Amino acid sequence: MRDKPIHKAVLDDLGTEQLHQVATELGTGSRGAKRVVGETVAALTGSLAEEAASPHGAHEVEQALDEAQGATPAGAAAAARPAKWAAAPAGAGTFAGSALGGGMLATIVGRTSMPVARAVSQRTGIPVAQVSRALKILTPVAMAAVSRAAQNRNVGADGLAEMLKEEQEATRRPGGALGALARLFGGGHSYGGGRHRA
Repeated sequence: MRDKPIHKAVLDDLGTEQLHQVATELGTGSRGAKRVVGETVAALTGSLAEEAASPHGAHEVEQALDEAQGATPAGAAAAARPAKWAAAPAGAGTFAGSALGGGMLATIVGRTSMPVARAVSQRTGIPVAQVSRALKILTPVAMAAVSRAAQNRNVGADGLAEMLKEEQEATRRPGGALGALARLFGGGHSYGGGRHRA
């Protein structure tokens, strides 16, 4: 049976408290924050798919996801699942600190963070600076969720680009997370800049 979509896994892993922190950084309400989660997953999986389009890039993404699995946020359910990676579970603080201080995870996140922030900003109307602050919370959780999805679906380097493209399309299609949220907001894309509440 197919596991839950990545954007739903990210929302589950964030929980109410971290989602509130995301909303605070964005200057939105919880619905706006959820929309940004969906946009972040769509943009991140799209960027990772581009990285994984070549054999060399696919191996780099696979290595980054291996590292992300060892740095699963404390709230994630993945800690209870058997993993092929030997790294010990760590909290989100460890992910943001030592895990991003070096290695392929830091490299991949570094290459994708600004394109993701710009894409999310463009689609939501929220300034890049606010999106970037929110991504400091979202990116560790999203990378861990992508890692779990690849593991659960037994996807290796050669299948990563396809899986990531499918996730991006699933998040953006009318019946997906962003389609449902767009309907809540009357089909509009913008959440405004400033400190408006959605």
